[in-house]
Amino acid sequence: MEPKTKWLISKNRSCSCTMTGVWRAVAFCEGCAVIFHSPLGCVHVADKLELGSYYRIVAEGGRERFDLVPLVSSNMREKDTIFGAVNRLHQCISFVMENYKPKCLLIATSCVAGVIGDDVESEAEEAEMNYGIPVLCMPFGGFLGGEYSDGYYKTIDMIIHRFFKVQKKVKGTVLLLGDQMGPEGQYAKEVRRILSLFGLTVKWQFPAYVPFDEWSTLPSAELMVLLGRSGESEGLIRTAEMLEEEYHIHNLGFIYPIGWENTCAWIRKIAEWQGNLPLGEKIIDEEEKRLTEYVKTILHVTEGKIASIGIGRGPIWYDPGDTIRSVSRLHMKLQCVILYDNLSDKEKEIYRERIRKYTDVPILDGKDSQMMMDNSDLLLTTNEIVNTKAKQFFIPMVPLAGTTGEIVTLRTLYRLLCRYGNKGGIAYATV
Repeated sequence: MEPKTKWLISKNRSCSCTMTGVWRAVAFCEGCAVIFHSPLGCVHVADKLELGSYYRIVAEGGRERFDLVPLVSSNMREKDTIFGAVNRLHQCISFVMENYKPKCLLIATSCVAGVIGDDVESEAEEAEMNYGIPVLCMPFGGFLGGEYSDGYYKTIDMIIHRFFKVQKKVKGTVLLLGDQMGPEGQYAKEVRRILSLFGLTVKWQFPAYVPFDEWSTLPSAELMVLLGRSGESEGLIRTAEMLEEEYHIHNLGFIYPIGWENTCAWIRKIAEWQGNLPLGEKIIDEEEKRLTEYVKTILHVTEGKIASIGIGRGPIWYDPGDTIRSVSRLHMKLQCVILYDNLSDKEKEIYRERIRKYTDVPILDGKDSQMMMDNSDLLLTTNEIVNTKAKQFFIPMVPLAGTTGEIVTLRTLYRLLCRYGNKGGIAYATV
């Protein structure tokens, strides 16, 4: 009998449009405003993009809302596809300038604007001259110019090349590069906490959370920390390399504090940059003690329990090493790793090679795994399984960072084991 998944996650490319990427790159940058030269529905889609992350941040005790910058549609109509909509865009710019008085305006073009060939760039140039503020045109044509990440990183490139200036470095200041749920997300909070142990202060999180007035001063940061994971997008890596080469902001490299081993490597990298290796080892010892002390409080429940790991997420998004180490830390018995059948043969082979670096337990295909899955006390899985008796832990899509992230994962596994019977369904790691 084959396990049935509630959903499958198996893709390597997003399917969102460039306009949402443009919007997301400046969504919380005070002083900016964004116009979508588009039908009204496109603005609705972009606005709802923030809803999921907003609910998660609130659930984890973060600030309820950052102030979003104005997002306005030129409200293209059916007849505009025949006669053009430049006049509507002109009126929309006037409306935004009169009502919101931005210091910087960005105009993103939709598929409709791209197809009918509206000259948005000329309109943006005229607006910049008339209103005396920067007006950035992003003429990607919605889906015609790529997808979400294309709009996002092209907007970042434009901001950097137009507004960044070489600055004198301010000692101890750090620039976070990337999003990962924003400044109130677990990733950014944990990175700030660990950096503070080195006497370092995070001043900015770029791109989406820096006020327009501070864009030109960003290169004064001494250190740049990437918020991401193994397999991060080429756009983020390219941006980091450009900032290091052109503005001399030191890049720690593509090491991310995800899981305990990577967190230690990341801490040592900071200590090496500071020229204070003993401090790095001291911090690691203190973090290890914190982790060990917590584990001691839950071993009476976790020790000896049987666990299985189920994987249906592509290898670009997930490395099983951290999950295997977490099971071992809790003195649980890992009986098998299951590769669900939505994975391709090539993806399964990649996973077999990765898994063998950490354990020699059986690696099963989905169709052969039902009995062992049902016999598990815990199933740590990337996909919710409908037809199993095992208690399930959903391996996060957005990885948790640092020592705190590891403790959150271990705490969730402990609480799941403490549940009476088989009540409660799948459990998620929440701070």
